[in-house]
Amino acid sequence: MEPKSVEAPNPTLSEFAKYAVKLREQVMAQDPAPTEPTSPSPAPAATVSEVKPPPKDTAGDNSTLDSFSKQEGFGVVKLKQENLDNHKAHKNDPKHLIVDVDVNRVSASLMVDTGTPTTNIARGRLKKFDLVERKTSLRVTSPLRSASNKFYGIAKLSMLAMGNCMIQDLPVLIDAIPYVDGVFGSDDLHRIGAVLDCAEPALYYAPRGPRSDTSSKLAAMLQSNGFTQVPMRLTSNHRLELACSIDGVPSTIVVDTGSLATCVDKSIGTKVGVIMKHTRTVLIGSGGAKAPLSSGHVKQFAIGDFEIRDADINFVHLKKADHPLAHLLGIGELVSNSAIIDVGGLSMYLRHPQ
Repeated sequence: MEPKSVEAPNPTLSEFAKYAVKLREQVMAQDPAPTEPTSPSPAPAATVSEVKPPPKDTAGDNSTLDSFSKQEGFGVVKLKQENLDNHKAHKNDPKHLIVDVDVNRVSASLMVDTGTPTTNIARGRLKKFDLVERKTSLRVTSPLRSASNKFYGIAKLSMLAMGNCMIQDLPVLIDAIPYVDGVFGSDDLHRIGAVLDCAEPALYYAPRGPRSDTSSKLAAMLQSNGFTQVPMRLTSNHRLELACSIDGVPSTIVVDTGSLATCVDKSIGTKVGVIMKHTRTVLIGSGGAKAPLSSGHVKQFAIGDFEIRDADINFVHLKKADHPLAHLLGIGELVSNSAIIDVGGLSMYLRHPQ
C-alpha cells in the first residue's frame, strides 16, 4: 500500500522548512527498522558515522584552519569552484562551490548551498542513484514568485558519503536541478558540524556534529588572525540570516553560497539614493522564477560589525515590497572577504583582503 503524503496545499515560504521536515520524518516512519522497538520519541532523520581509511583527496595541512581542524578531530574535503551555466566566465568571476560525494555508492557532484535548507537531488538523476520518487503536494516556491505549477518529490538515500563521513538513511527532496546531481543544504551542513572556507574552498566536517566548545575555540583562533565575527541566526525557514546595513539603512541578509550575486531589494537602493543601472543579469530562483537586477555603488556595506567601503551591490526588482529572502549575500562577496562559515556554531568570520 502506497503511503499517503503529508498534505500541505500551497504552503507559504515560512512553512516550507517545517513541511520539508515533516516529509523527512514521514520517510523514516514509512521504513522502520524491524529490529528496533517502537518509541514515542521521534527518530532521527539520518545517522552520521565515520568510515576509514580517510580519502586521498582531502585538503592539505597548509593553513591555520587546517591545523585547528585536525587538532579538533575534523575531517576535510576540498571543494571545486565551477561555473555551471555553460557560459564562458572570466577568471575572476564568482563560481559555485562543488563537493564530490558518493550517493548510494555512486559518484556524485553536489553544490554546497547554505541558502537551501534541505539536501535536494536532481529529478533527472533518479535512475543514476536508483531512487524512487514519492510525489508530494508541496509546490516549489521562491521569494521571486509566490508559487509555481511544479512540485517537490521526496526520496531516501541509503547513504551519502564525503571524505570519511557517512550519512545513512537520509531523506531528500527531489527537484528539477540543472548542471549538478543535487544540492547539499544547510540542515545537513549543520548535522555534520560543517565549517566552510569560501576563499580556499574546503569543507571541514565533524561526524559527531557541532559542539559549542569547538566553535568557541574557532572564534578565538580566527579573531586572533584578524577575522571579524558576525553572528548568524536560523530563521523559521531554516536559512542562515545576519544583520546588515547599506549606507546606514539597516536590514537583514541571507548567507547564500549558492547565489553568485549579492543583492537586496531595490527599495533599499531607492531609500539611500543609490544610482541604479539596469543590467542584462537576472536572478533565477526555484521553479524557474526570475527577477531583473540593477547594479549600484554604495559608500558603505556593513555585514554585522564588518564594514566594506565603496561596494558594488545588485538590486533585485520584485513585485512585492522588501522581501528578506531575496536579500542574498552571495559567493562572490564571501570569497572576496575570505569568509569562513561555522554553520553549526551560527557564526561567520570575515577579513579584508590582505
